[in-house]
Amino acid sequence: MPSTPSPDAPSRPADQDTEDVGPGGDVEQFDLVVLGVGSGGEVVAATAARRGLRVAAVEARLLGGECPFLACVPSKVMLLAASRARAAGTDLRAAFADAVRARDEAAQHLDDSSQADELAEAGVVVVRGRGTVTGPGRLSVRPDGDGDVRELAWGRALVVGTGSQPVVPDLPGLDEVPTWTSDQALTSDELPGRLLVLGGGPVGCELSQVYASFGTEVTLVETSPHLLPSEDPWVGEALQLHLEASGVRVLVATTLVGVEPADGGARARLEPASDGSEGSEGSDGSEVVVDRVLVVTGRAPSGDGLGLDLLGVAVSEKGAVEVDDRCRALDADGSPVAGVLAVGDVTGLAPYTHTANHQARVVTAGLAGRDVRVRSAGIPRAVYTDPPVFSVGLGEEAAREAGHDVLVAHQDVGETGRAFVEQLGVGTADQPDPGPSGVRLVCDRDGTLLGAAAVGPHADSWGGELALAVTAGLDVRLLAEHTRAFPTWSEAITPAAQDLAARTGEDVS
Repeated sequence: MPSTPSPDAPSRPADQDTEDVGPGGDVEQFDLVVLGVGSGGEVVAATAARRGLRVAAVEARLLGGECPFLACVPSKVMLLAASRARAAGTDLRAAFADAVRARDEAAQHLDDSSQADELAEAGVVVVRGRGTVTGPGRLSVRPDGDGDVRELAWGRALVVGTGSQPVVPDLPGLDEVPTWTSDQALTSDELPGRLLVLGGGPVGCELSQVYASFGTEVTLVETSPHLLPSEDPWVGEALQLHLEASGVRVLVATTLVGVEPADGGARARLEPASDGSEGSEGSDGSEVVVDRVLVVTGRAPSGDGLGLDLLGVAVSEKGAVEVDDRCRALDADGSPVAGVLAVGDVTGLAPYTHTANHQARVVTAGLAGRDVRVRSAGIPRAVYTDPPVFSVGLGEEAAREAGHDVLVAHQDVGETGRAFVEQLGVGTADQPDPGPSGVRLVCDRDGTLLGAAAVGPHADSWGGELALAVTAGLDVRLLAEHTRAFPTWSEAITPAAQDLAARTGEDVS
């Protein structure tokens, strides 16, 4: 099978595209075709076009992907509105209606024309429809409605950025009751009286707090022994207390075994998790009746059905296009496939917009002949609850499983000068005790910072220092010696870093 040209090959001037015959013709020639225009694909397409490449961007749904329309932006608007509603104590149904209007405005009413205009201004040819690889260097695009199938060819590279899709578990009766995915919840104006949230990951925790803040009776069910199962237990346990303070009923180590229609909604049957973990009170064979079930049990990469096998690209059983640290797609043997790259959720690396954008910058650097690599160890993970959760690198459990000789230090964020100024943890009738907050550092015996996590006010912002430290592989001594402004939340890092520095033989105090 002939291979497509390497992305490092010199590009052909745009004015030499002699076979560009347009829709309904034979073949439209491009230097670069971007298949799937989420946030990463958008960056790649616009940057490459501004640098003089002839670029086609193929998208069947919304340009810009999930984030601006169905995920990051609308969810953050709702979280902020929920926080304000809890603080104000106003009419919650009216506050929800106001929040929905603000959400829809921020999400551009699902109108991606501004994204289309920006791509066009950059020189990108936007092609609407589902793209499928038909052979080396060739792609067929079929529109959803009426219209001609368009045949595209690329001379330099194909960039795959088709994102991910919700995973809906095969549960008895689930297709017979009112359900939502997160996409549907974040485009609906309905405020359920009772809501079952299935899945205690980041999205499940965020949306549970949103709906509870607006007066919905929320039951959050998670099979694992703690929320945010990919993080260390202390993180999920701390967040659980905050969610419960917001009015969420949290059931961990609990399995939803089936649902059936009831009272216009659903009756859910719950049982303890099969791994023997101790479940929450009320999880042992109980039932809960709700108006709707919100299913947020994860997302799967959308790499299947694209015809990538015709290029020699291997797609995993989960639908991921695996890539190396230059975002080059790999074959079954783990070798790069010439001229095929991938960015974003479809790679299965870390399902965040900032991951996709980081990978996009790696791709555009490679197309320009620069050797830039993905620094996956320092990709942050954030949950935008109130308070937010921030983590990066390896947690304590993951570090031990990876074979590291681990040291851990923890510091209560409530002991900072900033907490004193803002009276965090004092607790009053108007502002009750906000619950646990802290920062935890994980290092190797030689003092190299392996990971960190924080739960507390604005942790999603001041935690960025920790992501840089993990990316750079800093010694905890440098973290301990670093001067932080007073009074800031980030001062909580100092005593934890000093503790680790002393225990690795580098006492700085």
